[in-house]
Amino acid sequence: MKYLDAETLNLLDRTWSDWLEKARTLKQRRIRLRLYFVYLLIRHGGLRLGEALEIDDKKDLIFSTSTIHVADDRDIQIQDQAMASLLRIAEDPAVSDLLGSLSHVDPGYVRKNFYLVADMCGIDKSLGGPRVLRHSRGAELLNNGIPVSIVQKFLGLQSPAQAVQLKDFHDSEARQILHAHLRRETLRHSSARNAFAGSITTIREGMTTALVVVTSLSGLEIRATVSMESMRTLSLHKGQTVTATVKAPWVVLTKEGSETSLGNNYTGTVLYVREGEIEASVRIRLDDGTGMAALMGMEAVRRMEIGEGTRCSVSFSSMAVALLPG
Repeated sequence: MKYLDAETLNLLDRTWSDWLEKARTLKQRRIRLRLYFVYLLIRHGGLRLGEALEIDDKKDLIFSTSTIHVADDRDIQIQDQAMASLLRIAEDPAVSDLLGSLSHVDPGYVRKNFYLVADMCGIDKSLGGPRVLRHSRGAELLNNGIPVSIVQKFLGLQSPAQAVQLKDFHDSEARQILHAHLRRETLRHSSARNAFAGSITTIREGMTTALVVVTSLSGLEIRATVSMESMRTLSLHKGQTVTATVKAPWVVLTKEGSETSLGNNYTGTVLYVREGEIEASVRIRLDDGTGMAALMGMEAVRRMEIGEGTRCSVSFSSMAVALLPG
């Protein structure tokens, strides 16, 4: 079973990103965004090509948990950074009219361009195809110590034996992995954070805390309450470049025009709602174009009649904001 090593995967990642940025026309950028979207689904989600081409980007990308919904019995969690990349593509103005069908591209055309980008990397074009890329993700997970059964479920394989074939093991390694198959089978679960990159424009210090105002590149002001100890530890100062983050469960949605006592209040439009039995993941675009995610109970979603196109107020406490330098 063929797969790519970590160095080659990194090269392929860079080449795909560069290829997208070198698009010369809007038409070319549109198709490259769609192809890159499919690439990311397979590269990070390990999806089969057919599965990737059927993804509904409005419903199947669950930002709050960085999860791709593939089938009734298969939800795939990916890295937060990979989910952020998928969402950036989905929110690109060049493909705004394709929301929900971004990845619905002819499979033959997809393979042709996958081979093209592989050739640009200087590797055998067949090694850049969807099947090898999917196997490479499986091998990557195994090399990172993920138990065989988890990789099996992640890729939708029929048996652990198929997952083991993704890597050449010594007998001792195989025993360790098969033993891991009997251990508790779980992947990391964490709520994804909304992230705002910008610079510190105001600092107001108190006795034990400081109010720090971060202005994003779009001009959005995010207020964070930071302990004085953290101020010293992080060496926070005016003009410093930081990223302000807030977890999706701390984002509060109310009817447009509603005022809250929370430190951060904006308005936006709901792009889509991913409903569960108890809670829902809501994706919003703020009026300045910033994308955000909120996690809220289904009862509140029904009561507020939240759905695609709903205008709402988006709020979160300054105490819920974490600052990361750089």
